[in-house]
Amino acid sequence: MNEIEFLLSIDSKKIKYGLSRTVALLNACNNPHDKLNVIQIVGTNGKGSISAMIANILINNNYQTGLFTSPHLVYINERIRINNNLIPNEFIICFIKKFKKKILEIKPSFFEIITVLAIYYFAIKKVDFAILETGLGGRLDSVTAAKAQVLIFTPIDYDHQKILGESLKLIAKEKAGAINTNNQLIVSCKQKKEVSLLLNDKAKQQ
Repeated sequence: MNEIEFLLSIDSKKIKYGLSRTVALLNACNNPHDKLNVIQIVGTNGKGSISAMIANILINNNYQTGLFTSPHLVYINERIRINNNLIPNEFIICFIKKFKKKILEIKPSFFEIITVLAIYYFAIKKVDFAILETGLGGRLDSVTAAKAQVLIFTPIDYDHQKILGESLKLIAKEKAGAINTNNQLIVSCKQKKEVSLLLNDKAKQQ
């Protein structure tokens, strides 16, 4: 089994909720997120579109821009791009070779590994900005471990209710959990009233 087959052999549908494994793997990689300007996209609707729009705006203004999105359609490389160029297989292979022992020890999910791979790649390539699309929720999503300087909320709606909660308030609370004291916040004006109130309250607390 080669390195890419090893990565693909990890069940991408198996969700491991929490930040501990991502933090441990980032630490094993010498905390590459600390070297990045991270923009994290959180929400339910339009995350991928907003991520792509912001990336293209930055690219067109001559910024070296990393973009991490999910899912991929054909190849896992589609998830990780710099200036719209896909991450090469060679880099993925080198990453897995270098950190395979730690991956087997930490036992992260596929999404946790691919998140850290993206962050590591962007740091090695010294991008000006790294745009990371949140996978699920916010409070415990692996992307949140990157400690984004800018946090953008697209419209929040009913989403993964079995994991995030049955009510819109509970779902919004989980997504708002990505907010910390270091974030600058940008929030879509098309939020439902209860979501806006909750996001404002969380921002004030932080």
